[in-house]
Amino acid sequence: VHKSFMVQYGISKSTQFELQGFYDTYLLTERFRSSLIGKVYLNEKLYLLSGVEVEVATEDAGKVAVPYRLGFVAGSGYDISDNFMIEAKRNVQLNNSNIGAFGETLVKMPAVYTIGSKWKF
Repeated sequence: VHKSFMVQYGISKSTQFELQGFYDTYLLTERFRSSLIGKVYLNEKLYLLSGVEVEVATEDAGKVAVPYRLGFVAGSGYDISDNFMIEAKRNVQLNNSNIGAFGETLVKMPAVYTIGSKWKF
């Protein structure tokens, strides 16, 4: 199961804040990841972004200390149209977490580079 949401709030014509959330279930784990991102537009379509992201393993709540990952996100994006955008980001882990990649605790989480797009409606 993979679910997500995104809420944007414009402070001015060139500055926005964005709250994102992702819920994922894998074979052995469940994860919730959320980020708070600030965007500064350089022109009408091109922007820079940065913020923080936290990921929490939810399957062991109440049994042991809940593992979490804290990261710094930075990148840039381009609004192709009012409903479609593309972004390139880098996520750098800030804490020493035992949360691994894709729900696996034995696969160490690397510094992640992503290229993605979103269709907004």
